[in-house]
Amino acid sequence: MGITEIFLLSTAASIDAFSIGASCGFSGIRTPFKAKIIMCIISFAVTSAAVCFGGFLSNIISDMFGRMIGAVMLGGLGIYTLINAFLNREPVECDRDKSSVIDAKEACFMGFAMSIDCFMVGMSVGIEGGNGALVPIICGILQMLFLCIGEFTAKHISNHFQKKHFSMFSGIILVLTGISRIFI
Repeated sequence: MGITEIFLLSTAASIDAFSIGASCGFSGIRTPFKAKIIMCIISFAVTSAAVCFGGFLSNIISDMFGRMIGAVMLGGLGIYTLINAFLNREPVECDRDKSSVIDAKEACFMGFAMSIDCFMVGMSVGIEGGNGALVPIICGILQMLFLCIGEFTAKHISNHFQKKHFSMFSGIILVLTGISRIFI
């Protein structure tokens, strides 16, 4: 798996952070830098574990079967993302204690919620034997970036784009990548 494909997969897996950032921004909820760092570290750790687990599985199963599993996982994640975009899935409830500030505990919860897609991508890259060391780094950085962009967009730009458009874009990338992994 090349760097371009890893970057696209990481982008698709991290796009939910934009929705969460926008949701917080539209609701007037502040996410301090410390909370963002916690979310980024959790994303990095979860994705790293997924790549390692996928790498372990790749030693047990054949290369062809591993590629098929990775492709199915990516395609399935993409279909799931597309379905949720059409069902108008609400993002994770950010501020559970209604304080209008994301604290460390809420950041941990959000970090794990944002890492689910990255886990699937990390595991599929690990199974396929791709350049797995880059996936956790790129996912962590992109989640931080998308979270900040989502907050900025919500605070400074009117709601011209619906959050579902970003989820649909993410799902399409994942489905196409899954399909391409079967044939390439």
